[in-house]
Amino acid sequence: MDFILHYDVAAFLLCIIVIALFLSRKHFFTKSNTFFCLMCVLLLESTVLDIFRVYTLQHLDEVPLWVDYVVNGVSFLSYNGIQLTFFRYILTITGVEDTKIGKVLKAVSYAALFYLSLLLATTPFTKLAFYFEDGVYQKGFLFLSLYFTAYSLIIVSIFVTLYSKKEITRYQKLTTVFMALGTSTAYLIQLFWENILISNFVASVLLLILYHSLQSPREYLEEGMDVYNSKAFLEKTGYLLGRKKSFTVLAFELDGFQFVNQIMGMESGRRLLESVAKECQESHKGDLYYLGETKFAYIFEKNNSELPIYSDWIHWRFLSAFRVNGVRVNLTAKLCAVCCPEVEPEHEKLLTAINLSLQMCKKENYMEVYWPTKEEIVACQRSTLITHILKRAVRNKEFEVYFQPIYSAQDKRFSVAEALVRLKDPELGFIPPDEFIPIAERSGLILEIGDIVFKKVCEFMASKAVAKFGVRYIEVNLSMVQCMQENLHKHMVEIMDENAIPHCMIDFEITETYANGDNHVLLQNMEALIEKGCSFAVDDYGTGFSNTDYLIEFPFELVKLDKSFIWAADSNEKAKTVLSHTASMIDSLNLKIVAEGVETYEQAKYLLDMGCEFLQGYYFSPPIPPQKYLEFLRNSQQIIKEKLLDKAEANA
Repeated sequence: MDFILHYDVAAFLLCIIVIALFLSRKHFFTKSNTFFCLMCVLLLESTVLDIFRVYTLQHLDEVPLWVDYVVNGVSFLSYNGIQLTFFRYILTITGVEDTKIGKVLKAVSYAALFYLSLLLATTPFTKLAFYFEDGVYQKGFLFLSLYFTAYSLIIVSIFVTLYSKKEITRYQKLTTVFMALGTSTAYLIQLFWENILISNFVASVLLLILYHSLQSPREYLEEGMDVYNSKAFLEKTGYLLGRKKSFTVLAFELDGFQFVNQIMGMESGRRLLESVAKECQESHKGDLYYLGETKFAYIFEKNNSELPIYSDWIHWRFLSAFRVNGVRVNLTAKLCAVCCPEVEPEHEKLLTAINLSLQMCKKENYMEVYWPTKEEIVACQRSTLITHILKRAVRNKEFEVYFQPIYSAQDKRFSVAEALVRLKDPELGFIPPDEFIPIAERSGLILEIGDIVFKKVCEFMASKAVAKFGVRYIEVNLSMVQCMQENLHKHMVEIMDENAIPHCMIDFEITETYANGDNHVLLQNMEALIEKGCSFAVDDYGTGFSNTDYLIEFPFELVKLDKSFIWAADSNEKAKTVLSHTASMIDSLNLKIVAEGVETYEQAKYLLDMGCEFLQGYYFSPPIPPQKYLEFLRNSQQIIKEKLLDKAEANA
């Protein structure tokens, strides 16, 4: 048979060109790149063996029989190996490889490789694939299975490409499908016209197309910097975490960069980033990754012995100024080191963990390398999540107001209540106020939250529902940020007037630590609101470094003893003595006392005997929604009888 070798020669040259192009550029060696390189090697091997195979078939009398079997067997295995590798390549780039069906398909590919290897290795003895008889090359009983196996994998590759959920471009999908169809067509041509050795030529052409479409090095390189981008970073870390390998990411962010963009322009800022990347690349052999904005990272796979060398150099370099357009620019670098998988086991969340670590580093003005713990990252992630929840809750006014009844010894009824804000998220459930309020203060949302709560309190009181039960006033908490607003008194009066609420029905609570801020503004607001008829209570007295200075300086009417102060007196005689003297001191200042955290009858009796005018705590009721609060008021006399009067008679 006269074979046409021109296609194999052309395939050999094209394959050399593709390999040269691939090696001439900086490439990020992902798993898909590894499979691509393997396809190039197998194609080169298949092409050379195909030419040698033709020679052996044309000179069967001159070539030893074992050579014929080896050359033909390895040639078939090499070409089928290209299809098997292409199949795995498709599973990788489409993201199917790590799915359940992907694991099944990987097992199928291994089974196909095992079958082909076993068939071709035993052919000299079984003659199932091919054999030589009387100096003539013959096809065996299972010869067609060599084509069928590869053909089947190609068909499956098409379906995987078309129906994969991973975002690959339409052009890339069309290229992949075109390659599969082209390879299948070449298979059929060579199956029916064996002398036309077109399969390797078609494969080399398609490999060249594949290189320019899916294997572009620009996909993993940051343009203008010659460093790897965040996509390469995620590929690399995903690969390491997928194989349970430990590594450390040293990330750094340029602090003070905003000046360059604002004063000198975005283009100058970009040139500065390129300069930083260039110097880092020239100083260290490790691969540098650009993570976006002004963040960069190194990955240390085996050990962290080189990490201090890198970090020390970065600190040292940023002691000197950079030059942009002839202008000296001083920057600082904030560094963090994230250990994986100890701190973050999921590569999809690793960038978030790095960003949070750098935020904490800047917030604390940390000058060394910051090593975050898993607990710190989780706490910071939760804080970030709650911030988003707060923004949504402010936008949709999702905050609820609960009321905790307060017993008045003078009125002998629950004539007071404290309004407390509550937040419920569909996923996280109830978020404690002591968790979300500090976050709201840091994020600047506390003013809006305070407005929402106060308006809801006033709307509830405007319904006149509580007045008929003898409720004299509602306690409303003021945040530190609210207290520092010069026009707070005007704003609060406007809301009360809009709802026709008597000003005397509002008592504002201020935590003692808030009173250590801008005293002039706070005092001005207090005096203006008191003049309108409101009153003020100091909250959480007995915590921290409590002192009497602000009780003297500010016009408070009530003092709320913190629950921890009350509870300590239960089991500690010294604490009980301090509590008694504190109550006497407050009483001598003509201030009324509200005792928080009352949980037993014994506590209630002791506090009443001590002279506390108001009792608040779970012994009477936890904070409850408006409708349940009204129901509580309806039954309040029965509750007083059960909780106080009956217990007093029983103990008499």
